[in-house]
Amino acid sequence: MLVTRSVYSALVARALIENSNLIKWSLLFKAFSGLFALICGNGYIVGINQIYDISIDKVNKPYLPIAIGDLSVQSAWLLVAFFAAAGLLIVGLNFGPFIFSLYKLGLFLGTIHSVPPLRMKRFPIAAFLIIATVRGFLLNFGVYYATRAALGLAFEWRVVFFYCFIFVAG
Repeated sequence: MLVTRSVYSALVARALIENSNLIKWSLLFKAFSGLFALICGNGYIVGINQIYDISIDKVNKPYLPIAIGDLSVQSAWLLVAFFAAAGLLIVGLNFGPFIFSLYKLGLFLGTIHSVPPLRMKRFPIAAFLIIATVRGFLLNFGVYYATRAALGLAFEWRVVFFYCFIFVAG
């Protein structure tokens, strides 16, 4: 998680440093709403995974809130539904159709990773590809693209972006 946050910070910082004349205080709200949307997306994916892995988590990760009994399954479903709805609403209202599509794709991949009947996490290659796509590509590309769009800049492929993708996905 620390690596992912560092990569996000580096990508955003690069876009801002290269275009410091475009930084405005009005972008702060957009940045924080984007951060909250990312937290919601992560909460949804992790939450749905914990709901469907209760029996496994009781053995392997007994400290997790559902496995230990600190959070009921019903409450977990409410949280997961809130995270999905809030994230979709924020991204849909603030970041345009392209980022909204990427966000929906990330939620979809997170869902098929954990939820039966697909439950792709059963298959090592499929699980790796989903995790690499969501955490390695969609999040990094989406944050960088949204940052440049918020600054009014066209997206540009950079070598550093490919390095970040390979570093996080690998």
